[in-house]
Amino acid sequence: MDPNSLSSSQRQALDQLQVITNGGDAEVAISVLDSVSWDVQRAADIIFDQNPSAPLSISRPSETTTTHVENFDIDDSEQGLLGNEPGARGFRRTNLYPSSPLLIVARPLRFILAILAFPFHILRTLFRLLRIPLPQLPLTLSGLTLYYQRWVRSLEEETGAICLSRVRSRSGDGASTGVGPSSSSLTSRPAKQGEAAADDCDGILPDFFVGSYEEFARTCAKETDARIGCVILVSEEHDDVPEFKRSTLTDPTFVRLMQDNNFLVWGGDIRDRDAWSASQKLQATTYPFVAFVALQPRRSPSSRAGTTQATLTILSRHQGPSIPAASAPTSAKTLVSHLNDQLLPRVQPFLTRIRAQAVERENLKALESAQREHERAIRAEQDRAFAESQRKDKDRIEARIAEDRRVAEEARRREEAERIEREEAERLQKEKEQWETKRMIWRRWGRRTLLPREPRPTLAEPARGKTIRIGVRMPDGRRGVRFFGEGDSLTAVYAFVDTLFIPDGKEFSSDSDPAVPPEGAPSGEEGLVKAMYDAGRVGEDWWGFKLVLSYPRRDIIWETGKRIADVEGLKAGGQLVIEMVDVGAKAKAKGKAKDIGESKAGQQDEDDGYVTEESD
Repeated sequence: MDPNSLSSSQRQALDQLQVITNGGDAEVAISVLDSVSWDVQRAADIIFDQNPSAPLSISRPSETTTTHVENFDIDDSEQGLLGNEPGARGFRRTNLYPSSPLLIVARPLRFILAILAFPFHILRTLFRLLRIPLPQLPLTLSGLTLYYQRWVRSLEEETGAICLSRVRSRSGDGASTGVGPSSSSLTSRPAKQGEAAADDCDGILPDFFVGSYEEFARTCAKETDARIGCVILVSEEHDDVPEFKRSTLTDPTFVRLMQDNNFLVWGGDIRDRDAWSASQKLQATTYPFVAFVALQPRRSPSSRAGTTQATLTILSRHQGPSIPAASAPTSAKTLVSHLNDQLLPRVQPFLTRIRAQAVERENLKALESAQREHERAIRAEQDRAFAESQRKDKDRIEARIAEDRRVAEEARRREEAERIEREEAERLQKEKEQWETKRMIWRRWGRRTLLPREPRPTLAEPARGKTIRIGVRMPDGRRGVRFFGEGDSLTAVYAFVDTLFIPDGKEFSSDSDPAVPPEGAPSGEEGLVKAMYDAGRVGEDWWGFKLVLSYPRRDIIWETGKRIADVEGLKAGGQLVIEMVDVGAKAKAKGKAKDIGESKAGQQDEDDGYVTEESD
């Protein structure tokens, strides 16, 4: 209706409704006002879903009105199929009765509910931050689900038909085979006592999608399961709706055709807010109204060649009476003919290609995911092998460093031992040289002072006693012979052997032998004994050799003040063998024996005095 052709009262009613709804489409407002005889209150109740008390009296279009099937290739964003887009037709809510008593009570109640709901909003925000899924109420408990279940049940009661999936379940085919999880929950509802059996029903109904229109549109738009959607909108105030329900919705051919092609069917009465919103988005002008929607390629200049960008599109719209059956726009025959001849041949190939492409993309994603997982596994294995190689290299390096340290420590210790040994050898050599120098001086002094002259056969010397002959054999094979008196001291024999170690030469001539004892020692044998004790070397340690009687073998041990006649085996002279004494080795042996003795003494100190079985 043209707004310019309105009367003054109608114009005033239109202005009041637009003020209440804060604007809106004038044509839609006129259509609503015309359906309720220009009653602003009832029109506002319809728009804001306030459950009007009086039935709606919507004028029926004239019998001569002919509604044709309209085919559209309209972009989803332009039609607003998936939401209230700017281009969609509809009203904005506003406060109907600012001073109504209901709102006076509702505002404090709303404030209290907001306070009570505040902790739950905090918990929901915390759960979202922690990525913890929130528990969802089952769909069957929502208001929309209950409404659509009641609407489908009332449709079954009004037509005497039941949904297709319930027919199959009652005939023993098992569970619902309609549209799967999206079909009506009534399809799986067990038959109550008094309900008609499948064979007694007057027809079958399609399986309706239970959910909001937005959920229905999103389900149709899933590329992995792209389906043709059928939207059925009715208004109980239209006289054509009851016949449409009885003839079209229960037509077996129409229902089976949609079922066999996996249609998704959604319907509702425009008295419900969701159905009213869908009627505005689909631009329904009269009822009953049937629209088919599906994914179609977007026709826009921005689409690149070789790429197909699919969008949910209105395929066709059918509105008006369902009789006569042969030519009415919403009759089952007209719809079946339209589906078989036009819509299915045009839409199904594209949907099949979309599903195939979606499956291919899913398979490609799965393949890429598997490949990425394989690559991650390879990288993880490589990282593990690299880490193991690093660990082994580290162990080898640490072992090599430890070995180098050990070798270096051993070399250091060996060098230290060699140095100590070398220094000890040098010290010993130096001490030996010093000792030899000292002993050489004492030898020469002993040759001059301690060694008496040999007895003369022609000169009687009663004090020296009988003359005896003593022969000696040196370690290097040299031999020496000398005559002594039996009253001479044993020291004279040792002094004679000691003189055999004086080298030959002018510097060692007997003429230059010292007449005074070295180091200021007393003269005679007393000075020699003092020098021995001062040096800490007494007896053979001083002389550096010992005298051994060759036969029978007997050691001739030096003693101070002892005469030759007192030595067993030398009273009549004899042959002596010179055996050298290693003073250094002897000192080491004494030191070792001392250490052993101290160790044994320590063990004896630790003995607790108890007798054990081992000691026995």
